[in-house]
Amino acid sequence: MNKYFLLAGIFALVLGLILWAIWPSGQTLTESSAGQYLTLEPRDIVLYFVDSSGFSLVSEEQQIAGCNDERQCIAQTLEALASGSQQFQPVLPARTRILGVEVEGDLARINFSRDIVDMHPGGSLSELLTVYGLTNTLAVNFPVLRRLQILVEGKIEPTLRGHVDISRPIKAEFRYSYVPKAQVEIHFSSEVVGEGAASEAGAE
Repeated sequence: MNKYFLLAGIFALVLGLILWAIWPSGQTLTESSAGQYLTLEPRDIVLYFVDSSGFSLVSEEQQIAGCNDERQCIAQTLEALASGSQQFQPVLPARTRILGVEVEGDLARINFSRDIVDMHPGGSLSELLTVYGLTNTLAVNFPVLRRLQILVEGKIEPTLRGHVDISRPIKAEFRYSYVPKAQVEIHFSSEVVGEGAASEAGAE
């Protein structure tokens, strides 16, 4: 009996090593409702960063691991945004973490670590680019999401560093962005971030 279990264990180990060696990188396994495992291909996403001028947003295509749960896809997209770009400036401070994602209709509530406030450089333009870098990234990759509520450690803050109002949901706004050529034309409101927000992108 012990010999049978030993042989079965060796067989399982060898099979696992073979599957690990031949499995394409970047693919994700997920269990279907029938109990079978399905392969999820990597997902192409569009992220918004600050361009070399420091005055506007520019899009960059990246990939995330395969995902089929909306909240997981949103979290992975924002984690990629937080990881930054090799050619553009970040819109989120270093070490900013995504603590939670909630979706209600067209509204996404994203809970960030305190770093998004404590490590932010401040200034009205910088805050606007952070806010719209987030909302535009969500709107392009998840068209059903039109509004973003930023939470900091589970709480609503009035601003990031004293300039742009984040106490209420923010609508996507592309006046500060280069819209990707491949993006399907979707109408988004051009409303600025609510009362208390800086009205001009160039304001310091």
